[in-house]
Amino acid sequence: MPHGSSIGHGGGSGTDGARVMLACGALEAQLHPSLGARLGCLRHHGAHGAPFDYLVPVEPCGFEPDRWQRAGCFSMLPFANKFPRNTLTWNDAAIEVAAPDASAWLHGWGLRCMWQVESASATRCVMTHAFAATAAWPWSYRAQLTVELDTQGISLHLAVLNESAGPMPLGCGFHPYFALNGAVHATAQVTARWHASESSKGLPARREPVASPLLVDLQPDALPRETFTWFCETGAAAHAVIDYPDTGRRVTLTSPQARHLVVHHRAGERFLCVEPCTHLAGRLDPAHHVARPHVPATFDMRLQLQ
Repeated sequence: MPHGSSIGHGGGSGTDGARVMLACGALEAQLHPSLGARLGCLRHHGAHGAPFDYLVPVEPCGFEPDRWQRAGCFSMLPFANKFPRNTLTWNDAAIEVAAPDASAWLHGWGLRCMWQVESASATRCVMTHAFAATAAWPWSYRAQLTVELDTQGISLHLAVLNESAGPMPLGCGFHPYFALNGAVHATAQVTARWHASESSKGLPARREPVASPLLVDLQPDALPRETFTWFCETGAAAHAVIDYPDTGRRVTLTSPQARHLVVHHRAGERFLCVEPCTHLAGRLDPAHHVARPHVPATFDMRLQLQ
């Protein structure tokens, strides 16, 4: 992962647990530090007509960290998705990140923790989260998330510092739930798609090369009857476009460090997930997905909005 960022240690505005509001031009964003530093709302206020939500808004009342709403956007760290039987094979060790039968364990600890607000302004917020080593993850780390809103969109910058004595496995990503406001047409630049098998329990098992962009069309009156999850390789920086033809709105997603993209829709739900991440679900490679001690690793996502 690319490196070169600083991470703060304490201080800040003292607004832990409060909703943080950002606004710039016609755009509004809401952050929930106590709910895993989630981006809970990304909204456009036009001069005429109703506001437009690019993301499914988070409802903070009654929110359960282990059974989170399929809404907003959160950071995935120190890994994305899950491991077979919740066990990470790393060098010669087998690390149980959760009980083998805990089927709902996904995306690490960042989304389940309260984050500390270090600073906040009208358009920018910095939050941090510290994790002390446990049996489930025998490394200590500190994460910093910077969210910045401008008139054209929103940028998320995640920096993770391994505070342990030795190398730490690390996978990062962002998990946005794009709202189905009318029809949605999504295009992603990918080089391969992985398919699950009957024995892989939802994890990628078979690789299929892809020669053309991946297309997703969702119509509000004819949504797919089955859940689908596509594990994609991007080859280079992740790039996807989510179009809303009924309104003329568009999201262009870019993530320079992402080499993988997960596209997910759950049957009966009104969202589309397009998730940039650093690694293929189910595995971390010691040669590539590693954080050296006290050297920050960074991961970015830009949502350019129209």
